[in-house]
Amino acid sequence: MLPSGSIFQPEEAPNRLLLHVCCGPCSTAPLRTLAERGCAVQIHYANANIAPREEYEHRRDTARAYAERVSVPFAEGAYEPERWAKAMANLPDGACTSSDGMTPPPERCRACYRLRFRESAAYAKRHGFDALGTTLSVSPYQYTDIIREELERACEEAGIRAFFEDYSPLYPETVSMSKEAELYRQDYCGCLPSKAEADRGRAFRARERAAKKAARAAAQEAEEAALEERRREQAAYDAKQAKKRAIKDALRHERIRGTEEVCIRGTEE
Repeated sequence: MLPSGSIFQPEEAPNRLLLHVCCGPCSTAPLRTLAERGCAVQIHYANANIAPREEYEHRRDTARAYAERVSVPFAEGAYEPERWAKAMANLPDGACTSSDGMTPPPERCRACYRLRFRESAAYAKRHGFDALGTTLSVSPYQYTDIIREELERACEEAGIRAFFEDYSPLYPETVSMSKEAELYRQDYCGCLPSKAEADRGRAFRARERAAKKAARAAAQEAEEAALEERRREQAAYDAKQAKKRAIKDALRHERIRGTEEVCIRGTEE
């Protein structure tokens, strides 16, 4: 996650920017800050990694609808998931496997970024854009350094400027803006392996929360039991002391009565 106090550092924006976008929510704050700097932006939705198709279309439609709402042109890349599958198949053994079953492996993400940025960079070059940027850096769950490396690689290959900005400090704003706009917010990165990892991560965190809740309940129960035991001990002590006082009182009264009787007999004699 983000370190506390992270601040967005804007770069000098190009005149015409093609902005690779992964979804509607992640586009909100970046589009806002780019518009404030007078940058003419067009969105490029190139995401062959997203699966299944229904999910791809849902995110695409959300991103396009938001772009229309803020008057930003929108272009869609080719949805060819087999290209993504081929790119993953070319990775070394184990590169696609999460180390803990929950965290996306960086080399799989790198190959995924490369595939999409190359497609967007080629589009930007063909259509005369000054530079290519991406909203992938919004998410604190992505590999920001690798995103920058692969964006710069793709742009160098295409012969255009790479416009990288670390939008991660704007992540809280994208959350609030997307909720206010009632945008669809997905719960995994995009590919099916990432969905399985996200599902396992949520299940793990749910178990952790349940374990912590059970531990708190057990601790509270133990504290209440200890308190009740102290109350019982105090009650037993108080009863014992009361009994002692009663015996002392009885003895004192007995001595008083004895003294009185002696006095009475003495008077009578």
